Amino acid sequence: MQKSEEDRQSQSSFHDKLASPTPDRSTSDKPADFDDGAAVLHGEKVEYTPAEHGALLRKIDWRIMPLAAWGCALQYVDKTALGAAATYGIRTDLHFPGNGYSWAVSCFYLGYLVGTPIMARLLQRFHAGKTIGISFFLWGCTLLAMCGVKNFAGVVAMRLLLGIFEASLAPGLTLITSSWYKQREQPLRFGMWTVLNGVLPVPFLVIYFGLGHVKTGPLQDWRLIFLIVGLLSCLTGIVLFFFLPDTPANASWLNEREKSIAVARVAESQQGMKNTHFKWYQAREALLDYRVWLIVLQMLFSQFIGAVTSNFIGVIIKGLGFTALKAQLLTAPNFAVQAVTTVLVAVPPTVFLSFRHFKQPLVATASCIALAGNVMLYVAKPVPSTQSLRLAACIMISTSGANYTQILATVSANVAGYTKKQVVTSMTFVAYCIAAFVAPQAFLGSESPTYHTGLGTTMGTLCAFIAIAWISWFCQRAENARRDRLAINDPRYRTGDENEDFMSGLRDETDRENMHFRYSG
Repeated sequence: MQKSEEDRQSQSSFHDKLASPTPDRSTSDKPADFDDGAAVLHGEKVEYTPAEHGALLRKIDWRIMPLAAWGCALQYVDKTALGAAATYGIRTDLHFPGNGYSWAVSCFYLGYLVGTPIMARLLQRFHAGKTIGISFFLWGCTLLAMCGVKNFAGVVAMRLLLGIFEASLAPGLTLITSSWYKQREQPLRFGMWTVLNGVLPVPFLVIYFGLGHVKTGPLQDWRLIFLIVGLLSCLTGIVLFFFLPDTPANASWLNEREKSIAVARVAESQQGMKNTHFKWYQAREALLDYRVWLIVLQMLFSQFIGAVTSNFIGVIIKGLGFTALKAQLLTAPNFAVQAVTTVLVAVPPTVFLSFRHFKQPLVATASCIALAGNVMLYVAKPVPSTQSLRLAACIMISTSGANYTQILATVSANVAGYTKKQVVTSMTFVAYCIAAFVAPQAFLGSESPTYHTGLGTTMGTLCAFIAIAWISWFCQRAENARRDRLAINDPRYRTGDENEDFMSGLRDETDRENMHFRYSG
């Protein structure tokens, strides 16, 4: 939110006091522009005990993680809702054209693509939690409107609006997570707020199964699905508006001591915090940084397989010879595998020192399992004798669900400078939208339920993702090694206790400007 004139004057004098270069800070022609959290420190280095740190971290976790996990999972449920509606007859009831279902899926991501730059600016300019809450509420209202659609055009219109309103959630949670958690803490926290993506759909599958038996009443079974999810989403939006925080600097539920520790913690990782000033030079740097493009390409190529796990898995399983109701229940193992894989990939980089910089290799390894499942599903003949094999292949594909989580963690931990991080986050979600928009078009209605062309496409893109993940990891390791060598004789490159410039992580400098910064592969 906008600061008062008094606050601006106070921070101006504070910034003047700290803007002069220190012996171990690289100088530049541009004046220092401190992040919002800098004023909390009052120009003093904050010392805190392990007990204080642990208590504060638990308090932050309990405030942010349940809200983030529930909100993220509930919006993921919408993707399963459309798949359930497809198996229950929305395509025939509303007279979808041949590839109409694929277009209904794609139109959501077209809306997401349109909404991404709009939401990115709103998240930077205003309170992130309240921005997400309002968008979530409007998203729920749009789901309720899905109950009343009368034709295919109505579905397309509602899906476009759903994409626009959802464009605030994951990018917003990414920026919030980077403002509250240290670099090494982030993989687990991203896993915590996405793990419910693989858990919450399971009870909803049971609900869908029950709704599938409803044959009387004013609403068809697939309309009841959108009614339930829509009502829950509206209520969730209200809760997020009032309780999801923005940054430690304006968190009313923290006292002054806790705020200062919360800011100091994040500053130690050199990641910075929220800065409401949009800086064009940082946007330009994001567009010219090859490491950024390696991350963006990871998102692009990893999300083609998401079309299978999110929207087509129920249709594929039904095509194995199961009834619509049983196909819904048989998608449950896919979500369970996704949840377990997300945890297995997210925990080691946070808990174990030896895995601290192995996010990308771990997720690439998990994707190899998904690739094997994709190949099995592609080559297996659609005959009754291969039913169990193809069902197992569908389950294996779900290990790719960890890709999305760890790519977001990679963005959060490896990009500094708030405008640059905002732009990179937007670029990443544009890539996500492009993949999610294009991928369903490869799943031709005439090939349902085997989708030979679609599965061939996902095989190629998954191979590309695995290769790029390893290349990105090697590049980040090489840059860290270069900076470590320079740190021996140049204090501007030193990190940790050897870095005497405790404000270096709050000057809103990019990862290329701030030589104290280290990448976390």
